[in-house]
Amino acid sequence: MAVLSKQKSGGHMVLRNPAVPGVAAANNQGIVTWCKRKGLGCLQVLFLAVTMILFFSGVPPEDALESRYRQLKQKDSLEAWTDFLFDQLDADPGLAVNREAFLKKALWRPPRTRAEQLACFQFFINTGWHLLTQRQVPASIAWYEQAYAFYERYKQDPELKQAMDFEEYIAKPLGNNYTRVGDFSKAVYIQQRAIDAAMAAHRNAIIPGLYLNLATTYFRMHDAAALRNTIALGLRSARPGSADALPLYNLKAEAYLEAGNTDSAGIWNQQALQLGRQLTGVPAALQTTFLARARILNLSGKHRESLYYLEKIRKQVAADNIELKVETAIETGNAYLLMQQPDSALAWHQRALQYFRRNENGLFPDFKVTTALFGVATALLYKNPPAAAPWFEKAVLNDYYTEQLLPASLNSSTAAYANKKYSETAIALYHQLFDQHQDPEYLLKALWLTELSKGRMLINEQRRTAGWKQDALLSSNKKWVDQLRSLYVLLAETPEGTYKQQIRQNIRQLEFELNLKERESVALLKLPSYEVFRKWVQTAGRNKTLLSYYLGDSYSYIIQVQNGLFRHKLDTATVAHTKEIGDFMRRYFYAGPTAFNKDPRAYYISAAQLLKTWNPWLTGSASAVLISPDRELHNLPFEALCTIPGRPAYWGATTSIGYSFTFLQNAFAGAVNNNPRLVTVFSFEKPHLGFPGLPQSVKERSFLEKHFITQPYAAAGTSDSAFMAALNTGNIIHLASHAVADPAGKQPYLVLKNKLYLGELQYITTRSPLVVLAACETGAGILQQGEGMQSLGRILLSKGVDGVLSSRWEIDDAASGELIREFYQALAADPDPVSALKKARAAYLENHRTAAEQNPLFWAAYFYQGNDTPLLIRKKRSSTVMLSLLFIAGTVLITTMVFRYKKLL
Repeated sequence: MAVLSKQKSGGHMVLRNPAVPGVAAANNQGIVTWCKRKGLGCLQVLFLAVTMILFFSGVPPEDALESRYRQLKQKDSLEAWTDFLFDQLDADPGLAVNREAFLKKALWRPPRTRAEQLACFQFFINTGWHLLTQRQVPASIAWYEQAYAFYERYKQDPELKQAMDFEEYIAKPLGNNYTRVGDFSKAVYIQQRAIDAAMAAHRNAIIPGLYLNLATTYFRMHDAAALRNTIALGLRSARPGSADALPLYNLKAEAYLEAGNTDSAGIWNQQALQLGRQLTGVPAALQTTFLARARILNLSGKHRESLYYLEKIRKQVAADNIELKVETAIETGNAYLLMQQPDSALAWHQRALQYFRRNENGLFPDFKVTTALFGVATALLYKNPPAAAPWFEKAVLNDYYTEQLLPASLNSSTAAYANKKYSETAIALYHQLFDQHQDPEYLLKALWLTELSKGRMLINEQRRTAGWKQDALLSSNKKWVDQLRSLYVLLAETPEGTYKQQIRQNIRQLEFELNLKERESVALLKLPSYEVFRKWVQTAGRNKTLLSYYLGDSYSYIIQVQNGLFRHKLDTATVAHTKEIGDFMRRYFYAGPTAFNKDPRAYYISAAQLLKTWNPWLTGSASAVLISPDRELHNLPFEALCTIPGRPAYWGATTSIGYSFTFLQNAFAGAVNNNPRLVTVFSFEKPHLGFPGLPQSVKERSFLEKHFITQPYAAAGTSDSAFMAALNTGNIIHLASHAVADPAGKQPYLVLKNKLYLGELQYITTRSPLVVLAACETGAGILQQGEGMQSLGRILLSKGVDGVLSSRWEIDDAASGELIREFYQALAADPDPVSALKKARAAYLENHRTAAEQNPLFWAAYFYQGNDTPLLIRKKRSSTVMLSLLFIAGTVLITTMVFRYKKLL
């Protein structure tokens, strides 16, 4: 094998094999001289020169690549072909974007020799690098992932493994790319793996830089503890006073800036400045120091000084350092905004956008594009708020668009809602414009942006699961999926410590490998249609009342759509009112029935006040309501609130109330299957795993078997795999068992033959239209910003179940059984699950008249989440009914025969 050397490619070190020379650029003067010697005319010389330039430059004619491809393929010269592509990309990086479809199919066979293997690897990483310089981050990720897969395939060859240099050429760029798009789980995995590999190989020189990359990921994740620890490890691995410490100082300053501590940020920035001035050959790190200094000065009100440092960066920044150019343009725009010079601010934020190849809607999946779009919108806001509004909408859409790149695993850490403050500004602007112009279109747009800000991971995971159904990814990778499920069980049942950390690392590795097979970064880049959403709101808003909430840091926004009429409210006491929700729930629902029983009237007054706060337009009686809550409102049982102060006039007794994580789920729901469904029943009838038998589950099973076509199972004898298989039958699933929300923070779980943990349910598919979780706390869990409650009910919705009936707290077994039986009886007559649940509540209250029996703790735990689509249940025809039908048919037949006989006579 030829001696390997390193050569720069656009500022990125790539391996080259000098045994196969690249195509050199032609000397134009030499061409002209040669043509004159041959006696060619001026036009001929010009034509030949242009042809030669086009061929030997990085911009070959449209079919030049195909032509060279055919020639070398015919010779089976794979190494020469990949080296040719390498040189063409270096000459014209734009080929990586313009001809990517061709490049993806450029290798006609796997490499055979070590030289071919290395040449192919170089081609992968060079394509990934040039796509990155063109700000095509998702595409760049795909090529680096291909390089990673290639490395995994050929790393058994020690010489080739060393030449491919996993830490330098894969982990660094791929991990940084994941951080750019907010795919933090993958970034942490690949960066930590690089650190471990470098330490094992005693590659001390590269370790500080690897710690810097990992620390940058933790910075973007807002994980302050992990950030501090990783920076400390990085500084410990760097030589004192070396250039390796400079970017770590910068990141420390940035972290303090992010936390609003400008004094500490200034101290670390000053240390970085002093070190940077003592060193040579660190222009990029020093320019990043200047950028941090500019941000500190901006926050300190010293905008002119900030512009001085930003100008220094612009004069010195390398031509290919697009990231620093974009950040500098954005910070310059911010400085002019703070100086109240919106025209200059607008120009600089637009300049930042010019570095990206945005699509026809003006979008590009990068968080810096989102920031620049918000900058443009804010600049326009000074002079023309209506003109600013579409830019704010575009920024929120770009935020949504970018997050479609992220993994949707409930246990993944993502960059979700990094631009929450900007989103709140956009939503507030549309509310303000409605007040000024009374045009309902503004409130519709406010509703659109509000719902775009919620349930993004849920929608993403639903799409992802639909893809699994289509391409059979889970079944074709069953070994990995089974391992993941087993690891999530271990994760839940292992105490904190070294072993648990190793389990988490193993999960990251398996999820990383599985995600590589999904290629979800390309498949999920889709945007919901505003026109489809508008039509759904117009239709649904006439059939039922829509209530949407957005809870910001200081303000809350409520939108109601009723009979086609839009209303809204700004709540300036968000902190106080959310605290009231917490106090109300702890007093009346989490601490048992005592508080209610002592003073029911006090409950009625508090419940009526809460309803007035969160639904100020409650006049008359709406027959049906669909609620899209936010933050603490996910805990509030609207059914148990009172419409009349001081009286047990429960809203849920007269109104069908359904819930949605985001109206986008309802607006873009699929077609309805009107076929009657069987009921698969899992009943927990005997003690198991330390849990007592549930007498009511026996009654529920008997009731369902009597009235409907069922498939009964004993929950305690049902394996995880059998339960998951039942979820794919298309039947209604009724689970009358134990469940634990696990406040200790391990994982919620259902009790079957084993404990079925939430983590295990991440890697399943479902086809059930309805899952009834007749168990405690199946709708409870941990609140996640913008996503709502991370619960067992939610994970089933994310896997494709149309609707889930679950419980908010620990439920009384007898009350639960009665409610569930009433629910199914109502569902048999009315195919709307939300309406059936309302009728079940009303029947329960009718059957229990005393105040203590009507304590909402007993009957308000169950709530319905999901699509409000009709559902038919397959009824069992009783023998009495069948005999009656036969008697009627026989009577009709005899009567007909007698009539015909008389007619013949």
